[in-house]
Amino acid sequence: MRTLVAAVFLGLLSPAIAGGGGKIVRPPDRSILPAGEISIAATGPGARLELDGQLLSAHEPFPDVFHAKVTPAPGEHSLALVWEDGRREIRFFVGEGAPEGFAPFRLHPPFAIDCQTCHALSRRGRFRFKGDCFACHNKTTFVDSHQHAPHVLQDCGLCHNAHGSTVAHHLVVSRDTACKLCHN
Repeated sequence: MRTLVAAVFLGLLSPAIAGGGGKIVRPPDRSILPAGEISIAATGPGARLELDGQLLSAHEPFPDVFHAKVTPAPGEHSLALVWEDGRREIRFFVGEGAPEGFAPFRLHPPFAIDCQTCHALSRRGRFRFKGDCFACHNKTTFVDSHQHAPHVLQDCGLCHNAHGSTVAHHLVVSRDTACKLCHN
């Protein structure tokens, strides 16, 4: 049952994951970022990143995984991930005075780490999460602060975005919406 809920959850929140296409992992759509250098992360089959229609130079730490650091001018920007048969596009705002509907982005972790800290290649050469949030987070503290049993907490990504979010506590969606996906 939990696997079915997870599949539905991921399908609702990320058609890119469910459909095998590409996904812009960071920043999220309609996020507000502080002025200065920003970190972009995305994954897609043979994809490329474009900022405001211009090709971005990106590091590829794993096959089909892209990381770029840019310093865009203040204002609204368009970020696109483009691959042979698809495209994902988000908008983000840099600086102050963002239009309505944009929300501040909270980076997670709040400091720079290498992708390899949390990710690796599987035996089949596929990009994956290592699955150990508790390498950095204290498991006892998390169990005490969550209403779920420890075996549920191992699937952190069902509710939390490990790269950051515009929602409190790095949730993928609001707490009410996230809870209702599994609970009536």
